[in-house]
Amino acid sequence: MKKALIILLALVLVFSFSACANRNNNQGTGTGTEQGTGTGTDQGTGTGTGTDQGTGTGTGQGTGTGTGTDQGTGTGTGTPTFKDGTYEAFGDKWQYGNENATVVISGGKITEVTLRRLTTEDKEVNYTEWTGAEVGGQKRPNLKQFREDMAKEIIAKQSTDVSEIAGATVSVKNWKIAVQRALEKAEQK
Repeated sequence: MKKALIILLALVLVFSFSACANRNNNQGTGTGTEQGTGTGTDQGTGTGTGTDQGTGTGTGQGTGTGTGTDQGTGTGTGTPTFKDGTYEAFGDKWQYGNENATVVISGGKITEVTLRRLTTEDKEVNYTEWTGAEVGGQKRPNLKQFREDMAKEIIAKQSTDVSEIAGATVSVKNWKIAVQRALEKAEQK
């Protein structure tokens, strides 16, 4: 009787573990975390039976179907495709003016970035007054050099995920926003 009970319990455990096995088949590039239950093939997020926890790779976005519930999120790591052209956008206005970016796309890649700092009257600042020196009793950050360095880094990385610059935090943040908005205009849908 004990042997039969042990065998029965072992079979129940085996079936329980096999029902919880991760059966998601993700392909391509992108990262995501899925948590939930599932059998079948899911790309992105979906529903299924069993319990899945962890990180997987997958292409694009989609919804799998099955029985049960999956919860998950994914973030693509591929480079978006941009339409060739020249795109201009602005950062958020703030008390000292605004930042502006012009982005040139050629061959689907960022080939030129021009960053501008604008006054509250929407006129471009005189960069000879923004070299890290003191002007009118006030030290001004070296926007002349910062904007050139940041533009080069954006082109090299093909992304707005670039270094922060101490002393020009708001301008750098708004330049990133402006470039991102220009790139959104350039994305091919």
